Parts: sequence; C-alpha cells; structure tokens
Amino acid sequence: MKKVCLMFNHLQHQDGVGRSAIAIANWLTRMKLAEVTLMPIYKNDIDCHNLLELGVKVHPIFGLWFHGMPHIVDKIPISWINKRAFKENYDVMVGFQYGLSIRCIAAMCRHSHASKYAWMHGYDEGLNLRNEYEAIGKVVCVSRCNSERLHQDMPTIITDYNYNPIDEKLVQLKGEEPIDVERPIDRLLFVTVGRMSSEKGYERLLKICKRLKDEGYKFVLWLIGDGPDSSKLKLQMKELELDDCVRFLERQSNPHKYTIKADVFVCSSYTEGYSTACTEAIMLGIPVITTNVSGAEEIIEEAECGKMVGMDDESLYQAMQEVLAHPKIIDQWKNKLQSTRERFYAKTRIQRLVDILGLKNN
Repeated sequence: MKKVCLMFNHLQHQDGVGRSAIAIANWLTRMKLAEVTLMPIYKNDIDCHNLLELGVKVHPIFGLWFHGMPHIVDKIPISWINKRAFKENYDVMVGFQYGLSIRCIAAMCRHSHASKYAWMHGYDEGLNLRNEYEAIGKVVCVSRCNSERLHQDMPTIITDYNYNPIDEKLVQLKGEEPIDVERPIDRLLFVTVGRMSSEKGYERLLKICKRLKDEGYKFVLWLIGDGPDSSKLKLQMKELELDDCVRFLERQSNPHKYTIKADVFVCSSYTEGYSTACTEAIMLGIPVITTNVSGAEEIIEEAECGKMVGMDDESLYQAMQEVLAHPKIIDQWKNKLQSTRERFYAKTRIQRLVDILGLKNN
C-alpha cells in the first residue's frame, strides 16, 4: 500500500478541516488503499484519536497552540519544520490546508519524489500562495466552482475538485446522543455551528433575529462554537434584547446532537470553502439555508431542497422570514432529504479522492 500523509493546522473535532482529514484517513484505511499519517501542525486533540481507525497514525508537529504562535512559527525556517515532520518517506504528500502546510509540501518538491497536492478549502483570494501552487503543480479544491475559477486564474497547473468526505455513520451516531438543554416545543428552532469570528456572519445573524422578533415571529436560535468574537456577540445579544430567543451553547465536542434537533440549519457566512457544517446537517436530515459562499450552490442542488440566498443581509432575512411565515415547507424539505442526503455520504465521495490521489490499484 502507498503511504499517504495529510498536513493541516489542527486535529480537533470542531474544525471542519480536521473532521475531513479524519474521514479521509478512516476510509482509506478501511478500504485498505493506503497507510495514512495525519500531521496536525498545532492542536492535537487526543479525543479525536478515539475516532480513528486502527492503523491510522498521528504525527503532530508542535502539538500545542497559543495566541500568536503562528507568528512565531513563521520565523522558523521551513527546512527545520520539514525535518521535524517528514522523518519517513511517503508516496503521497498533501498540504491539506491553506498556509504553512502548503508551504511545507512545496518546499519538499526538491527533496522527495512523492506525488504532491495542495488542498484549497476556501478560495485563496489574491493567490497569495501562487508560487507554492506552481511548485506543487496540482491543486484540489473542495468545490467545483472554485476549481473552475482556479483553472481560469492559473491555467498552467492541474486543478481538480473533491467534496470533503465526512463519515455519515459517525455523524448520525453522534446525533442520537441526548442533549442537556430543552428543545423549544412551540417555536421554530434555527441552529448554526461554527467559529465565533467575523467571517461567519453571526453579527448580522443576530441583527436579523432582532428584526424577526420585533415583527412578532416566534423562534429560537442556537449558536454552537467559540472563538475570538464570542464575548462581543454575547454583548450584542444582550443589547438587542434577544435573551429569550437566542442561546449560545459554546463549543461542543459533539455538535451533531444539537443540530439534529433543528428545524433549519443556517449558514450566515461571508466566506466558506465547502461548508462541512452544512453537509453534516444534511446528513442528519436537517435542511439548510445558506448564503452564496463557495460550494453553496452545489450543496443546495444536490440536496434538492433548502435555500441559497445572496450575500446581503436582506436576502438572508427574507429566507428565514419565509420559513417562519410558511413552516410547512420545512416538512417538504425534510421529506426530500430522506432520498437525497445519501449523495453527501463519504462512500459516494471517497472514490473521486482515490482516483485523484492515484490510489485505485494499490
């Protein structure tokens, strides 16, 4: 079997990139197609090791994280990091996340005959890593639209796409666990999961909730996650007097048991690659309202339900207002997902990955 390594920032369950890496490692191991090593550069959540198939290796580079650490690491020579990382030979090397991992893989082009790939989750606006992409020569995007865009911007490199494979059995199993909060019975429940940071659009989501509340609509929003904007968003909630309809559930090691309780999952982001959280909601049978971030159109097309809206606040408001005014559409969406959600399952998507990495006959 070929030896494959995936290098990325953090091995932690709240990180969509980390969950995708876990799913890839598990499937390739389960199918006996490769010996996989996961290389988290910073955080190495030991709880995630329990989610890995026997035989998947984890080789953390630093194994810790603190505020400002990336700025310090940027001053360390790439050659030193690579000596620490690549102590054995690999047949396939993947820079699985924007930034340091791709820079490390690009630097290995002079020292290793392995097949090398750069993974692009969200589009690299400005192509800041253009030189690295050219050195590696092969870039895999997680949405078709970004792959087509990159081909236009960099026609000399090989571009392809592969939707992030997520282990639906694990997601659905986690969704069966009990929750420690009471689900509202007489009000529609929106749920969103993500990092509490500006790109997720939670500030505008709270403003939309204020508008809907003032118009007399009855609903609850659960926000799951943490991040640098947590305190600011909680203060905004209090200033908007949303305590009775908005609840922060903080970071959860298992967000799926909350998502499955939702009527509708909301993605209010300004930027995404191909939303892992939206994919997981659909696997749980929960329809999605999403802004027109990368991959959103493809997600809604495959689901054949839910709604993609413009990037402006008004469009997102109108979509949420529509389901509050006409809640029967939610049942129609959920019925449709019973037949379409299998399109998002890992087995459906892993074969394309196998072909891209050249593992089919090994």
